[in-house]
Order: sequence, then C-alpha cells, then structure tokens
Amino acid sequence: MPRLRILGSLLAILLTGSGCLTGRAPPPESGSDATEALLERARLGLRGPDREATLSDLETLARELESRLEKNPRDARLHGQMARTAFFLHREDKALREAELALALAPDQPEPHYIKAFILGGRNQAEAALAGATRATELDARQGRYWQLLGTLYLQLDRPGESRAAIDKTLALEPGNAQALFFLGLLHMDQGRPDEALAAYEKACESEPDFAMAHYNAGQLYQLRGEAAPALERFQKAAELEPQDWRTRAKLVQLHQALGHKAQRDTEREALLLLHQAGKVDKDYFVREQFNEAGRTVMAVENFELEGDWARRYEFQVYAPGQERPTLVISLGSYAFANAFAREKDPTGPRLFHLDGYHPDNAHDTYGFFQGEPSYDETREMVLSILRGQLKPMSSTKPGQP
Repeated sequence: MPRLRILGSLLAILLTGSGCLTGRAPPPESGSDATEALLERARLGLRGPDREATLSDLETLARELESRLEKNPRDARLHGQMARTAFFLHREDKALREAELALALAPDQPEPHYIKAFILGGRNQAEAALAGATRATELDARQGRYWQLLGTLYLQLDRPGESRAAIDKTLALEPGNAQALFFLGLLHMDQGRPDEALAAYEKACESEPDFAMAHYNAGQLYQLRGEAAPALERFQKAAELEPQDWRTRAKLVQLHQALGHKAQRDTEREALLLLHQAGKVDKDYFVREQFNEAGRTVMAVENFELEGDWARRYEFQVYAPGQERPTLVISLGSYAFANAFAREKDPTGPRLFHLDGYHPDNAHDTYGFFQGEPSYDETREMVLSILRGQLKPMSSTKPGQP
C-alpha cells in the first residue's frame, strides 16, 4: 500500500477520534471525584450503544466546569477536565486551549499532553505533536492509547521502526486494541509483508467487528491474492457498516463480477450510480473489473457520464507483465463528431457507439460501430475476442499514414 494511502488512513482514524476511546481505564487518582469517574465512563462509552446519553452528560458537565472555572481560573485540574470534556465533544479548539492552560499551570499531567498531541496530529502537525505524545508516555506508561498515538505520529513522520516499537508497546498493554492492530497491518504492508498485514487486519476485525476500515483493507488483500469469496465477505461487511462509501460499492461490483454473480453485480452498480447522482462520489469513473487474459492484466474502467467530444463509456486498459503503463487501451466510445455526422443522415436515430483500440505509438484500430449502446457484457466479450486474436479491426491507422 502506498505511503500516502497509509497516512490518509491514519488521519481518518485520528479525525474520527477512535484512537482515544479504546483501552482499559487507569486506576483512580488519589482524591478523584465524580467528574473523573464520568470522564472515564465517557472515554469508554462514546462508541457504545449509550453514545447519545453520554454526549448529553458531557454537555451538562461542560457547563458545570465553565461555572467552576469562573471561580477557580488557576485550577490546573479543572482545566484538564475541561480539555477532556471538549475533546470528547469534538470541540478541538476549546480542548487545545484548555490543555495548554492546564499544562501551563501543572506541566506533569499526562492527559493534557496526550490531548494536545492528538489534536495537532489530526491537523497534520506530527512534528509538533511528537514531544507531547512522548511526554505522555513518560508520565504514564500504562496507557495503550498514549503509545498508539506515538506510533501513529512516527508513521506520519516516515519513521516506521519507531512506529512499530510504539505499536508493539500498545499491543503488549492491550492485545485486543483494534486500531493498533490496524496500524500494525499498515506497517506490514508498507514493508511488503501482505500475509502479516492480512493477519493483523483479521485480528482487528475480530476484536472490533464494526471497524469498517479493517474489513476494507482485509478485503483488498484477499482480492489481491485472487481469493474472491473471502474478499467479498469482508467488503460486504464494510458496506454494511458504511453504506455511503462508494469505493466499497465499486469493490462489490468487481467481486460479484469475478464470482459470476451478475444480478448482484448489477444491483451494486445501481447503488453506486445512485451515490454518484447524489454527489457522494469524488471521481468521474470507477474500476469495474480486473482480470487476466492471454498473459496480460486487464483493468476495466467505467465512466459515469458520457461527456465531452471524446466521450468513452468503458476503457479496458491492457498491461503486459511488469509494465506500469498499458500496452493497449480498448474503449467503447461515443464521439461527438461521429454522432453529428450520423444525425445529419438520421436525426431520430439512436446514439452511435464504436469500439476502438489505441496503442502507445498512437496507432488506432476500429473494431465496430453500433446503433445504441452495447452492454458491458457484450463489450467485454468483444474485448476478449480482440485479445485472443479472434476479432480483427475493420480499419487501422498509424502515425504518418495519410
């Protein structure tokens, strides 16, 4: 997995706050009060079924703490509690200010160091966050989430060895920490160990069945191994957890295709098209299928819309072994000039499509013209015939030809 994809995954987890809500509760501090108990319950309960009630309790607590701070503005512990409360309510600016006030009054509190580092890390300021995360582990080495944050920051800073050491420390304290297991999977992938990565993702899924990203990444690795059935199972779970994620829907299209489930494939494609129509897809296309034919890899891309003078519905990008660029692109297109010419002859006729092959040297083959749009399955069969040498071009042009 490319490093940018890893960092994107890490930031997504940071920004959802999942890293702050796992792990065992620390032993009570001497003189801890009901506020500390409520905050500890909130830390462990925000991801559970009582989330809404917990948020309501936190809102009430925030108002109470504001009142108490008006009377005791130099109480470091109250500022620390306010920082935690704002943090759990996702009020980052408030949490950061309160953490800094708490540390100015009492620098040896681990939780404000952690909160400040967490927020800065989520803002892509890993270098600035590192000192605070390190200090939190020094002040209280029993907290797995402190080590987890440290490992995340090291990975953001492209220091995988130190990241691995911190994640290992997390898992020594909390063997079932799903986020730490997920990060371990990312580290394995970054170092070219997909089997170890898959094992880590599977453990994360087992530890936290609602962890959509772990299911997605496990599915990706099964797909890369050519194991379509377990890949489908993982992507189906990811789609169940995050039904608006269009990339997961695209994976379901691919896997149902690979397994020959055409009805389910078409159902998932329709769901993907609805997401596109709702503006929830940030691409103009999706990868519809990947397969091997005649010793070559073929990636089939579908464009959502037929737009522009050179509109294409499908592009079958053909890669020779070891090549990063396609050696042939076969497309089902519907070009403006061809349709304009057809309309002159028959203004009421169907849209004209054509199947073409494009080569790296700018040579061009035309394999057929169609009144109306062929289906994907029809187009795919013609592409297979081309790759097998069975379907020959109707016409060909090469650079320099008149």
